[in-house]
Amino acid sequence: MCADRTGDLMVPDWPGRRADDPGHDRIAAMLVLDIGNAPQWAGRVAREIEDVVTGTSSGWEMVMNAHILTVGKDKSGISSADDTMGDDPVEVATADLMAALAAWIGRIEQGAS
Repeated sequence: MCADRTGDLMVPDWPGRRADDPGHDRIAAMLVLDIGNAPQWAGRVAREIEDVVTGTSSGWEMVMNAHILTVGKDKSGISSADDTMGDDPVEVATADLMAALAAWIGRIEQGAS
């Protein structure tokens, strides 16, 4: 249930994902375009988010390939790394981001085995 296969394109899915939610669409795009199939990178992002949620860190921001992720304890922002794309920044629940990333890491690990 971590991803649906559409042709050769893997579409991220996770428990609680809402197909009509622009924030969830942006999370899915970030997983595909910025995390990809890189388990070490996915793990690092997950650890950074966990540090913010647990209070070890007050926040974290990273400019990635296509998006800028700004993590807060309850809410996180995902904006386009390219201003010319015209995409408005979206705010998502950090818990949703964590659930999506955990499911994506599971998919990566399944593919590696």
